[in-house]
Amino acid sequence: MLWLIAAALLAAGYALGRIRTSTRVFDWASDTIDRPEVTRRTVRWWLCQVVFAVVVARLFITAPRRTARQWRHRHDPPPPLGTALLFDTDWAGKRDGKEADRA
Repeated sequence: MLWLIAAALLAAGYALGRIRTSTRVFDWASDTIDRPEVTRRTVRWWLCQVVFAVVVARLFITAPRRTARQWRHRHDPPPPLGTALLFDTDWAGKRDGKEADRA
């Protein structure tokens, strides 16, 4: 009897993972919060805040160090860009000749 309950729980967890309810709920909240008619005076705004709080709590529970580091550095400026690539227009004339022998 215990193995039957364990198998049912395993199947239910697998099914919930496959339909990705958490991702769908987060996508709904993210899309809803961006609408101009959703303000702090609407119920949908507050429901979205609950969804976001659950997502942040889940992130702190499952990966606390990574989440805290990302939270601390979320407003850091982007790293500086490297130097621009320079294209040599005379690259064919500077070859060492080994490639020319093959052709």
